[in-house]
Amino acid sequence: MIQRRPWHGVEWSLFIVLTGSVLLGLLYALLHMNENEHGNIFLTILALLVSYGIPFLFWRPTYINTTMYPISVLLTGIPLQIYLSWMQEDAYLTINCPLMVIGFLTDRKNAWWAAPISLVAMPVAYFLVLHRDMDMGVSELFSIILNAVLFFAIGLSLQRVVTSNEKTEKLLAENQRQYYLIHEQNNALEQYANQIEQLTLLEERNRMARELHDTVGHTFTSVIMGMDAVSYLIEAAPDKAKEKLDVLRGVTRNGLEEVRRSIHQMVPKEGDMLLSQQLTRLANEFALHTGTQIRFTTVGEEFEIPKQTKLSLIRCLQESLTNAKRHGRATTVEIKLNYVDDGVGIRIEDDGVGTEQLKVGFGINAMQERIFALQGTLQVSSTVGQGTVVECFIPAKRLPSF
Repeated sequence: MIQRRPWHGVEWSLFIVLTGSVLLGLLYALLHMNENEHGNIFLTILALLVSYGIPFLFWRPTYINTTMYPISVLLTGIPLQIYLSWMQEDAYLTINCPLMVIGFLTDRKNAWWAAPISLVAMPVAYFLVLHRDMDMGVSELFSIILNAVLFFAIGLSLQRVVTSNEKTEKLLAENQRQYYLIHEQNNALEQYANQIEQLTLLEERNRMARELHDTVGHTFTSVIMGMDAVSYLIEAAPDKAKEKLDVLRGVTRNGLEEVRRSIHQMVPKEGDMLLSQQLTRLANEFALHTGTQIRFTTVGEEFEIPKQTKLSLIRCLQESLTNAKRHGRATTVEIKLNYVDDGVGIRIEDDGVGTEQLKVGFGINAMQERIFALQGTLQVSSTVGQGTVVECFIPAKRLPSF
């Protein structure tokens, strides 16, 4: 297996130890080889350099071959060790430092052959070649094996330390990456929360504006129409004018209470009443105070609907009645509340003056926004001389009865 990466600090330490052992071997050869009759100083120095240089080709900074390095060490280091031991007539273990590097480079892919050869085959071969000449016994064999195991284990332990540090660094880097990612996501969530807050405030302002527009417009239209009637009755029939003023006073109070409820975001008191009852009462009050003839009919079997849907239909009728009287000057309005399986619809048709160019104002926009928010539909059509038709439909599920 080939790795192309810079060395770790541990590898540089192993390199220094390995190089130092070779330099000590060279120094020993220069100082003591001339005292041995078998010694050939030039051959010894060459063997030392070869056993050091060839493995270095496969284990150097930016290039690591975990397969060829152990092979090159065994092919060059074992002959050198046998030669030096034979020459010195004593055990000469020059392969110990390379064994540390082999242990350091051993992994699951090469451990099955590198460990047995380094720890068993190499000491046994060394023993078999020299045990007669050097009168070695079994104890020396175990000593050589133990020595090899010790240096191999040191290298293997250093590898585990480096691997553990690498995993720790990777985990730390991943944790830092996750921290930055969480930090960025947290910032994004904060920005999103701020945007939602702003949108919520804007939507609430619009809702309050729609509620006040519908309530105030409907109430004041009724009151103005009633006061116009009082202005004609105050001289001709003062008693009736007084009665009318009392009624208008009640309407004004009710309108004020409804405005207060809207401000405090409260549902109408009649929230538990059926929609048809609320719409009928609203239509009757409008007819009474404006002198408008209103016909109200309900089609289909009435069922309970959500309060928001109910309120949207009430506001739709309020705005439609107000527009019919204020802009269309209608005298008759027909209201049809229609219940079907998949929703509730309301149709308001008046006999006002109508128009060819229907201008969409704040009231109609408010109706559209309220109804569209409930996935409903709104259609407004008008014809000159034939009045205006407002049709609204909001989906609603019929709840099962138990």
